Amino acid sequence: MSFNVSHVLFLLLQKFVVPLPKDPTITRQEKKIASHMVRIMQEAIDGDVIVEETEELEDENDGDWDVDEFEPYDDFVLPSHREVKFGDRAVSRDELLEALKFYREPSKGSRSLSCMTSNFRWIKTPKHLEKLRKFEKEKESFKESRRSMLKVLSARLYEVVKEKLQKGITLHDCDLMMIARDINRRETKVIGFLASQSWITRWKQGHRIVSRRVTKFVTRKCFINKDKIEKEAQEFVKNCRSDFSSFSPSMIFNADQCGIQKELYTARALAFLGDKIIERLIQAKSSLTHSFTFMPMLFMDGSLGPKAFMVLAESTGRFPPTRPIPNCPNLEVRAGKSHIMTKELMKEWLRTCVFIPNNPRKMFMVVDSWPSFKDHVSIQSCVPSGYQATVRNIPPHATSLIQPLDVHWNGPWKNLLKKFTAYALNFHTDYLIANRNNEIWMISLLYHQVSADVFKPFLQYSWKKAGYVDTYSPFLNPSQFCFGHSGSEDCYINGCQEYAFIHCARCKNFICFNHFIVLLKHLC
Repeated sequence: MSFNVSHVLFLLLQKFVVPLPKDPTITRQEKKIASHMVRIMQEAIDGDVIVEETEELEDENDGDWDVDEFEPYDDFVLPSHREVKFGDRAVSRDELLEALKFYREPSKGSRSLSCMTSNFRWIKTPKHLEKLRKFEKEKESFKESRRSMLKVLSARLYEVVKEKLQKGITLHDCDLMMIARDINRRETKVIGFLASQSWITRWKQGHRIVSRRVTKFVTRKCFINKDKIEKEAQEFVKNCRSDFSSFSPSMIFNADQCGIQKELYTARALAFLGDKIIERLIQAKSSLTHSFTFMPMLFMDGSLGPKAFMVLAESTGRFPPTRPIPNCPNLEVRAGKSHIMTKELMKEWLRTCVFIPNNPRKMFMVVDSWPSFKDHVSIQSCVPSGYQATVRNIPPHATSLIQPLDVHWNGPWKNLLKKFTAYALNFHTDYLIANRNNEIWMISLLYHQVSADVFKPFLQYSWKKAGYVDTYSPFLNPSQFCFGHSGSEDCYINGCQEYAFIHCARCKNFICFNHFIVLLKHLC
């Protein structure tokens, strides 16, 4: 949340040392670029910008990066030396002893290189035999070179990244860090190697890998009178603030239908320098044209409704009995011939998510001007005995200005889904996100995370940004808390050897992907 516009302007003026004209003739393109920069800076002020790219650093003479040619016996030794590198293979000491015994087995002399190669495939060159003889002399004092290991790690990382990019898998710096750490844990075992941001940045420079835009998004312009919309929006907020005096913050909520693409992807990803066309892998082509509807309840006190509503498209309008949906405690899932909400589905939402024992008996609903939401008679017909509901409809075309879920919540929520999708595509390709039940569990588990108490300030800020309250507290958004860890933490499950996928916002444990959603369903 610490963002100072004056600092950015200072840096821009340092970069572009030009005199400022008094009354310039500004072109249309210049206006568009300036407007785009203003929007980005305003979102940064509001805490909605997550920077995934970094400035390129100067190439420094760093032992962890500027590696020499492979020299097996240099003086810079690796503290952990239980394994020895032969080419791209890490060989254990037991294997070395076995090879050495075989090498010296003849009563006279030793076995030839070809004989050793046929029995030990990792021995391929005369240098490998020389290394074996050196090990024979030094035994436990023999140590592998750190520079050599880092060179092998760098080469292996390039192989993996190249393969993923050629397959069209979306990669970001955080993915490179995770891949490098995984290679190090399983193969090179360099103690103290962190795959830091600076190491990754220099590695990308050395391998001509840059961030490229995957696709272009064009926003629709609304030609309706902007001043009129803003005036109606301000009047609506003013009237609501007056009405709120009869309600506590835990009784006031905003609900909104959020259409979500089955597979979400980021607009930018890593690619090789010079690539003009950037294609990316998805699990199912239909997942880019098919969506589902998700409708949460956001209360003014910074809590989410105990249950959210989800509508999936089924050709028959119902779920097949042979493929039942999972029973997620925080979701009400319904089928329709499309994912679009209908009045009957709205009534179902009211009965199953709104007027339930876990919610207050007196509530103030702030909703948009969808025709079914404007049918107050139908809404009141769903209000059970002992409950009260006051409904206010946001003026048409004003939701982007004053709807709490629109102005702040939907973006970070979708960013959370994008991070889940990118991780699954990179590290768990057998997990099909667009599979109906997997999709439901993904939404359930991530909604469980966002509902944690640690995100109350984040959720309250939506009401501040929409103008209904005046104050807020500093916060971390869900992506920063759940995916902002270094990536080197282990899964907390006893005996699990996997790196953590997510930092749980509820129990505060670090959990791998398998124990979060595959082997277990982490609803702590």
